[in-house]
Amino acid sequence: MPELLYKRQKWVEPYRFLEKVKSGNIRGYVLQFAVHGISAILARPDLVEAFLSEIATWRGLEIVKSNMEEEIEAARAAAKVGLDFDDGLHYYYAKKLGVPIVSFDKDFDKTDLKRLEPGEVVGG
Repeated sequence: MPELLYKRQKWVEPYRFLEKVKSGNIRGYVLQFAVHGISAILARPDLVEAFLSEIATWRGLEIVKSNMEEEIEAARAAAKVGLDFDDGLHYYYAKKLGVPIVSFDKDFDKTDLKRLEPGEVVGG
C-alpha cells in the first residue's frame, strides 16, 4: 500500500488495516512479487532485512508465491480486464483465492472483483 510506504494523505487507514493483519485479527494476502517490489524500493540491505523480519512475524499474513504458468495466466487475465501486469497479478490471485482486493486503486473497479478500501475492512 503505497499510501503507507510514502506516508501519503490516506496512510492511517492502511496502517490500521496492516496492524490488524499483524495481530492476526484479520487475514491478509500479499504476493511475493509485491514483497520484492517493496524490498527494491527500500534498497538498503539493512532496511530490507528489517522489513522482511518484521512481516515474517505477522500472524494474519500469508505470502503468496507464483510460478511461471500462473504468471502467464495472470497476464492473460490482466489483458482481458484492462489491467497492467502488476495489477493483473493481484487480480488473478484474488480471484483464485476468492477474496476481495483491498486497495485505493480504482482500476480494480472495472473488474468483476469487489474492491474494498482499508477503512472499509477495519471500520473507519
